[in-house]
Amino acid sequence: MKSSIFTNMVIALLLLLTPIISLYAYSNHTSSSVLTGEIVKAKRTQVETFVGQLAGMFGQFDSYQKMLYESTEVRNLAYPDLLSDDLLHYRTLKTVSEEIIRLAGYGGWKGVIAVVYPKTGMVIKSNSSLGAMPVRLPDKDGFWSYEKNPKGDSYFIETISNPAKNAKEEEADLTVVAKVDEGEIKSDLSEMKNNGLEDPFLYKPGYSPIYNYTANQALIREMLPKLNPDGADGSFEPLLIRTSEGAYQVHMDMVQPLGWYLVDYVPIGTIMAPIERNQTMFYAISGMMLFMACILGFILYRSVRIPFRKLMQGMNFIEKGIYTSRMKDPPKGEFRYLYQRFNSMAARIEELIEDVLKEQIRTKEANVKQLQSQINPHFLYNTLAYIKSMVELGEKEAAVSMTMNLSKYYRYSTKLSMSLATLREELELIVNYLDIHRMLTDDFEYEIDIDPVMLDMMIPRLLLQPLVENVIVHAFRKPVQYGAVRIRGRLEASGLARLSVEDNGPGLAPAQLELLQAKIRNAPSDQIDSGLQNVHQRLMLLFGKSSGLSFGVSEEGGLCAELVWQVPDNEPL
Repeated sequence: MKSSIFTNMVIALLLLLTPIISLYAYSNHTSSSVLTGEIVKAKRTQVETFVGQLAGMFGQFDSYQKMLYESTEVRNLAYPDLLSDDLLHYRTLKTVSEEIIRLAGYGGWKGVIAVVYPKTGMVIKSNSSLGAMPVRLPDKDGFWSYEKNPKGDSYFIETISNPAKNAKEEEADLTVVAKVDEGEIKSDLSEMKNNGLEDPFLYKPGYSPIYNYTANQALIREMLPKLNPDGADGSFEPLLIRTSEGAYQVHMDMVQPLGWYLVDYVPIGTIMAPIERNQTMFYAISGMMLFMACILGFILYRSVRIPFRKLMQGMNFIEKGIYTSRMKDPPKGEFRYLYQRFNSMAARIEELIEDVLKEQIRTKEANVKQLQSQINPHFLYNTLAYIKSMVELGEKEAAVSMTMNLSKYYRYSTKLSMSLATLREELELIVNYLDIHRMLTDDFEYEIDIDPVMLDMMIPRLLLQPLVENVIVHAFRKPVQYGAVRIRGRLEASGLARLSVEDNGPGLAPAQLELLQAKIRNAPSDQIDSGLQNVHQRLMLLFGKSSGLSFGVSEEGGLCAELVWQVPDNEPL
């Protein structure tokens, strides 16, 4: 099936929109991916920056410890015997105190730097207001450790002793101590939060997290079981964690001096906000393009498809013979001209068809009258001779009966002014005709069985007479037994009427039947040379080509001639 112009235009419109929307979708996907990557990269950079700050702070404390540990004055204070007098001891103590205060003032870090002399019980620290020294120092020197004092305060502490100590050795001569309270870490985390992080905290498996002062602790505790730093393989890629409050993207990185992780999380909604704005813009533009495409398609449908379809319907009506069809409500534009030309064409065709139909009707009526006039009873002389013989023999009743039958027969058959009659009237003629022949030969009987519904149907005059005459002349021409004629009529539910004339004569062979049928059906209407052809042509002229005369074998073994026609819808039943 060929596609219509409207279909081709819609396909062209879709082909035009498809690459545009596809290109924009690809661009949107690419920009979204880039934007997502940049947001993740920026958050990771933030976390790494603040991790670097914390690591720098504790690394700086490590440097301070080493500087104090390697200082000669610090070592001399561990051995008072080396100082000759109190003045030198005082000067050395002052130098060490000034050095500790100077180092503690660098970088703005808030922590405690101290030198402890266990044997003398002397402690020199940077600022006494930052917190007291712990009652007990770690048993071993090493990296920063997380400790708690009896009061419940937590802190990070790192020591360097001379000589280096472990749990089994004797007490050290001096110990350089760096201590940072948990409160200072919380302050730093809160400052990080103010400077761009979402809700940072320090975390190490097996320990309680260190929160900032305004942290959402309940949410963080819900996240903790899903944090798995050991499985990060050092890459620390962002984690997607879903909680009761929503989905979050979690970033983490290790603070190397401490062995703890700085963790920060961002709601997915915050991350996706720029992307969603970009996608919303894409959907809005795509929707506008599709909406405009729909409007354009509607305009094409209303301006092209509907007028064209109406025009095609009008052409179909003309093709089916409905020449009264006219195009109504002409649209604007070029189709208005087509509608006007179609209406003019249909009106002209209707005029021509009416002229042709009128001529065909006149021709048909002339043919009917011509065919009807061809029926001339050839038995007139026999009947007249029969009447003469009866009169001579003095059989007046037989002569009168024959005369009356003959009179009725010719009165009916010579009414050329009326081409149609009821089946009842036609049967009365057949009864007269059969009674005449029975008087002449008295060697056959007849039976008439007609559906009462058919009696008032209108049929062509003298339609049955040629069939009955054919039986009398041919079937009983050489009788070998007593003849029988049966006339039957029935009306089918489909409106098809069937009227048959059967006899018990010798009949015809199948080849002869086929030849007779072909002769009757193929004879031109202007070359009718028999009554049977006359009947067939009259039925077709009045009831259509599906009507006509057909032959077969009767139930009695003779010939069955059957008339078939479709009863018109306006025929009273």
